[in-house]
Amino acid sequence: MDSLNLNQQANNNIIQITAENVQHEIITASQEKLIVINFTTQRSGESINLSETLVKVAGQYVNDLNLAIVDCDDQQMQQLAMQFGVQNLPTVILFKDGKGLNGFAGEQTHEQIIEFLSPYLPKPEDKLIQQVAQLLSENNYQDALVPAKEAYQLAPDRADAKKQLIDVLLNLGQNNDAESLLAEVGMVDQDDYYHSLVAKLELNKEAAESPEIKALRESLVAQPGNANISMKLAAQLHQAQQNEEALELLMPILIKDLHAEDGEVKKMLMDILATMAKGDPVATQYRRKLYSLLY
Repeated sequence: MDSLNLNQQANNNIIQITAENVQHEIITASQEKLIVINFTTQRSGESINLSETLVKVAGQYVNDLNLAIVDCDDQQMQQLAMQFGVQNLPTVILFKDGKGLNGFAGEQTHEQIIEFLSPYLPKPEDKLIQQVAQLLSENNYQDALVPAKEAYQLAPDRADAKKQLIDVLLNLGQNNDAESLLAEVGMVDQDDYYHSLVAKLELNKEAAESPEIKALRESLVAQPGNANISMKLAAQLHQAQQNEEALELLMPILIKDLHAEDGEVKKMLMDILATMAKGDPVATQYRRKLYSLLY
């Protein structure tokens, strides 16, 4: 067991099971992590090879699983193996939330073990979804946009990832994109969260067409190209989170009046860009336009 012990020192998610720690390291720990129980013996080359492979696999998933090694050359551990119904060595049993999930007997390759474990390990999008949930709880919609998009791209069929992205988009005023995604949510996933998002979209639309905005639109139709009206309308649109339209109004004015002494248009445009989320493609597009004008 010397080489195995050296690897255990390097990986803190590898535990040698004893009569004293079995309750804590298997039953209790399984409430937090997937436990891969390796019933092994030093009397079998197959067991030794499998143990070495499992140690390597455990090193890849330090945060997601614990490898619990049960040395069945020990009499007490033989009794433990019998309690788990182990009939042959080596045997691997997956344990989570206090119960066995699956298992296999005999030697397996590294690739076979990874494939066997994959249904029980967190998916890449799971961590992103958790991150977005935390950011949403903090009302930090700007930082939530990129991970929400990444989670949706990784798992476009997952309703939870889709609804999170819709939530972020609505809070950033990206109503059109949010509405398109809402239309893709199936009946089976139209829960309370979904209905709250539908209500949020309606509120956003109402805010986007406030009496002030309607009046300014009418004034701009009557006086096309009026910079003062355009700036007032852009300010109202920004308050209603309609940033793309606000930027569309400001950019032509900035191009015509690039070297104005007061720089009011440039300041308003930059202020709007500063409030937009990282990874927002509209913000990226207009930043490039602005930098090309200025530099």
